[in-house]
Amino acid sequence: MKKQFLLMLAGALTLMLCVPASQADTESITVTFAGTGYDTTVDNFDDGLPLGLVSAHAKGSFGAKQVDISSEFLEADVDCQAGYLIELGLVYSAWVITYADNSQTFGYCPSGWACVNPTTGHYYGEVEGVFLGGTGRFEGVSGELISRYDGYNLEPPGLEPVGFRTMTGKTTGTIELP
Repeated sequence: MKKQFLLMLAGALTLMLCVPASQADTESITVTFAGTGYDTTVDNFDDGLPLGLVSAHAKGSFGAKQVDISSEFLEADVDCQAGYLIELGLVYSAWVITYADNSQTFGYCPSGWACVNPTTGHYYGEVEGVFLGGTGRFEGVSGELISRYDGYNLEPPGLEPVGFRTMTGKTTGTIELP
């Protein structure tokens, strides 16, 4: 299933690169968000890693009102601040931003990281990715995004998987409207 997903993603990225830039209107996008997330028992790529989900209220460009995120992380070598002993690398992250008129943009982030302080539960990180289409007024969009976030794991230290957490962040980038 992971191979099929990656092949579909490669095809979508190839199609996006074939659209002449002169046909697109490029706009900046900024969306701030705050919400909650949790780890699930779902292993959607059959790789032994839990799928994490976040649902957050949003404000920002084009009337953004909600952000929903799925992601997988694994242990990795990341440069973290002192006290942040758990270092994670992103396996993948998929995004949906919903706007006031119920139009949506879809995003995919293939790279990123997170640092977790096991004593306080605080974490922070960053992901980079692309917009891969949408619905309504965002059908056929493309673009680039970067998202910086932080939050607190709310389960007792040492609990695996982490469980319930807060998340706040800011996503910025460019979006090309067809």
